[in-house]
Amino acid sequence: MFKRRAVLLLALVAAALLLWWVTHRRTDRQLIDDVIAKVVHGVETKSLDEIMECVAPDYQDDTGLSRVDVWRGAAQWVRTVDAATVIIDDYSVDIQPPTATGTFAVRMQVTRNGQLVELGPMHLTVQFEKERKRLKRVWLVKSVSGYSSSRLLEGYM
Repeated sequence: MFKRRAVLLLALVAAALLLWWVTHRRTDRQLIDDVIAKVVHGVETKSLDEIMECVAPDYQDDTGLSRVDVWRGAAQWVRTVDAATVIIDDYSVDIQPPTATGTFAVRMQVTRNGQLVELGPMHLTVQFEKERKRLKRVWLVKSVSGYSSSRLLEGYM
C-alpha cells in the first residue's frame, strides 16, 4: 500500500514537472531577446562576466576579433568607462535554428573621464548561434559586423 502511494505521488510530481516544462518553455525569439537584454545590462553595469556569458566560445567577427579580443576590450571598457547607456532604436531578428541574424540600429551614450560622448548611430549585424551550455540550449553571440567592432573598442583596448 505504501509503495503504491509513493509510486502514485512520484508519478504526479513527474507529470506536474513535465506540464510546467511544456507550458513554460520559452521561444527562440524570447531567448534571443534575453541575450540582447543581458548584453545591454552587462555593458551598462560594466559586468564583464555578464557580457562574456553571451559570447560564443568560437566567436569570430569580420575584422578578425576573437572571443579573447572581445574579453580584452570588455575588460578595458569596464576599467575606463564611468557610465554607459545603450539605446536600441530598432532591431529585427531572422531565426533559422540553430542560427539567427539580428540587425540593430544602436546608439551609446558613454561617460568617460567626466565627458559624455555619443557613439553611433551604429548599424550592426549580429550572428547568433544556439549552443549547448550546461544542461540546456542557449543562444550566444557568434559574431558582430557593421560598425566595426575594432572601432567600437578603439581606445578601450
